[in-house]
Amino acid sequence: MSSSNNDYDLSSYAGRCASFGSSTNSFLLKHQDTCFIERMVEEQVKLLGGNKELYSRIDTNMMNGVIDHFFIREHCAIYSWRETFFSKHFPDNSWFTVDLDDEDEFEAEDGSEKFTTIPFQITRHFDRVMALASANVHTELTWLKQQIYFEKNEQLAAEAFSKYSWGAMTIDEEHLKDLGLGFSDLAHLIVEEYQTGPKKLEEMALKAILL
Repeated sequence: MSSSNNDYDLSSYAGRCASFGSSTNSFLLKHQDTCFIERMVEEQVKLLGGNKELYSRIDTNMMNGVIDHFFIREHCAIYSWRETFFSKHFPDNSWFTVDLDDEDEFEAEDGSEKFTTIPFQITRHFDRVMALASANVHTELTWLKQQIYFEKNEQLAAEAFSKYSWGAMTIDEEHLKDLGLGFSDLAHLIVEEYQTGPKKLEEMALKAILL
């Protein structure tokens, strides 16, 4: 959840920027398009073969920083889709973040801020991300959609990237061990990476049982 305006130190420039951004977000969220949001959820569900229950499970996992070892590829597919969604609807210079730990520092969106903000937002707060992207406002107020504020969290963003990005997931064996993945999980990842044909019925049946 985003902080209320009263939570920010208005004596600092960063705090005032965050307060302004929070107010902007609150206004935009009042004009969210629920039909658009439903369509975006449905697009993600399609990536999972139309399995809404699995989508709900993955969405909840991401909000809590959990990785289900038997559905690794599915988690990565949703994460990748959300990365693309964010880039499409929030291009460069359409959003900002600040470092509230340094009261005098304002940090515009740049490469490093993308890494500490986007993975955090598309896993922990993706409902809000979709709602902000969907906002329909009067033409004279469209400039507000270029002033969206996204909180960053360096630690949770790094954890999300390491758990749900397929490239990070398969980078090396030590990284997999850090995620608590054993040899059998590693073998499963390798099979997933190089599988060219349809999955075996046994595997599909087992995944269905796990749901």
